[in-house]
Amino acid sequence: MPATVPLPPRKDDTYAVVMELRAALAEHGITLPSLGRDFGTPALVILGNCNTATARALAGALGREPQQPQEGA
Repeated sequence: MPATVPLPPRKDDTYAVVMELRAALAEHGITLPSLGRDFGTPALVILGNCNTATARALAGALGREPQQPQEGA
């Protein structure tokens, strides 16, 4: 059986962003089952599909007063 060589770490933080978004959505009771990371170049966040109840919950959460942008963002 050939030894497996681990892939080098990616230079982007797409996985971390996906996990951060998943946690932020969960705080509002929202789950996007297809939320994930695309492995293309550049890597993209896959938001995917959701049902109408999830879309309404997401729209409601986004309709709240926006947060102030962080300095340097």
